[in-house]
Amino acid sequence: MNALSIGTSALQTAQKAMALVGQNIANATTPGYHRQSVNFTNSVTGAQGSGVDIASITRYTAAPVRTAIVSGNANDGYYAAQLATRRQIETTLAGGESGVGDRLDSLFNQVEQLTSQPDSLASRRAIITAAGSVAQQLNSTAGDIDRLRADINKQVTATVTEVNDYATKIADLNNRILTTENRGNPTNDLRDQRDQLIDELSKRVDIKTVEQPSGEINVLASGAAIVVGQYANKFQAANDATGNVVITQQGVAQPVTFKSGTLGALVQDHNTTIPAIRARLDGVAGQLIQRANQVQATGLGSSGPLASTSGTNAVSDPTVPLNTAALPFAVQAGTLTVSVTNSNVIPSTRTNTAIAINPATQSLNDIATALGAVPGLQASVDPTTNTLQIQGQAGFTFDFAGRDSVPAGSGTVANSDTSNLLSALGVNGLFVGSNAAGIAVNPAVSSNPGLLAASRTGLPGDGTNLERLGAIRDQQAFGTRTLTEEFADIAATLGTDINNISDQQTAQSGTLQNLNNQELSVTGVDTNEELLHLLDFQRQIQGASKYLSVVNTALDSLLAILP
Repeated sequence: MNALSIGTSALQTAQKAMALVGQNIANATTPGYHRQSVNFTNSVTGAQGSGVDIASITRYTAAPVRTAIVSGNANDGYYAAQLATRRQIETTLAGGESGVGDRLDSLFNQVEQLTSQPDSLASRRAIITAAGSVAQQLNSTAGDIDRLRADINKQVTATVTEVNDYATKIADLNNRILTTENRGNPTNDLRDQRDQLIDELSKRVDIKTVEQPSGEINVLASGAAIVVGQYANKFQAANDATGNVVITQQGVAQPVTFKSGTLGALVQDHNTTIPAIRARLDGVAGQLIQRANQVQATGLGSSGPLASTSGTNAVSDPTVPLNTAALPFAVQAGTLTVSVTNSNVIPSTRTNTAIAINPATQSLNDIATALGAVPGLQASVDPTTNTLQIQGQAGFTFDFAGRDSVPAGSGTVANSDTSNLLSALGVNGLFVGSNAAGIAVNPAVSSNPGLLAASRTGLPGDGTNLERLGAIRDQQAFGTRTLTEEFADIAATLGTDINNISDQQTAQSGTLQNLNNQELSVTGVDTNEELLHLLDFQRQIQGASKYLSVVNTALDSLLAILP
């Protein structure tokens, strides 16, 4: 008789079902937990029913929603990382009194004040101080941006390590799920763990998942397979010759490009976004240096012409044409007019010499030779620094202001350096350096404010060169934008990007929240519903117990009848 086995099966299955209900209730608030339920089946031995059995345990899933969540995680991570980077840059590009734009305005304001009193030593010092303040702020801003890029480089490496770690764990769970299910045991809890790991991985890189009939999940990215069955591919981050970070799969030379996720955003910010902003900041610094130095070099300080001067910008090779010598600023075909004053005679004389400049054919050595051929001048290339050196012979001084010769004859020259050679070589400039990180006030000028070129004629009270310096404020240096307008546009463009990305992230976060809610409506645990199931299984146990009690009583009666 199988009555006892029937009753026992009812008790055993109800007990297991109650345990599963308990598991659901215990994990009602556990992130990533999927509700489970038992599926009963009629147990048959031979041709007769022998009770009840658990055919399977259902793990509730919403596959299309899960696919959308995995994709949404990558987009959300991408926008969040981009937003964080841009907000840090925005903080670096500080506005107000501490910003580059405000300090540029302060510099030009000081220049305007000195224009009315060009012989004031105190006002000259104020200009040099203001110029130093601009340079220091550009240095600081460039340094902050460079440090941010270096930090992002570290974040890329750390994120790649996380990707490798998650991939390894997913592959391990694939193996455990396959092994366990081959033994006929359920792996719902292991699948929950795997889904959680896939969630975390999808926040870092854009992936898609493909479940195999064996229960394993392959994880694929846009450019490579991350997990294939029980095997996880490893990735590594390194910097190429240009300084850009490159992600590669171990054993594969071809770089991998992740289109979204935190890692995709970090790589894009490191390789593209930050260098572009840094290049625009360098552009502001470069234009300021080039324009201010050209004005300074073609003017006269309070002490008059120079006895000697040195260039501060080196060429890569003094024997190659200037346009291939890696100068920070371009030299163009034009004319350089040098004025040489001879104080060995009374009255002194001044002679203008025009030197043709062609950067396509002339090297720095050629320029030194041409200047050295001017009567009263000596010129050479410093072999240690590859910079131009100019010196007047005994009793001779020189300048590039384009003044009329003495006795009068050649006339004044409106633009004494149409080639921009002086600023390109850094000759007698107000600034040294070529970019935001390297800009500084020329030490020769900062130590001797009298070298600040206020005049073009050399006459007392002449501030015409300061007027040229002040005019830089309103010159269109970047298309139709001035220096200050260009810096303001950098900040404004960044602000627009922040607003756009913030809106995209808000929309993406809302979409992702809706998707998670949809999935939770299918996979989440409703404790009220579980309590109803618990009552059902309790009644099943009570019924089975009563059934077994009746069966036992009947058996006792039968045994009592038997002789």
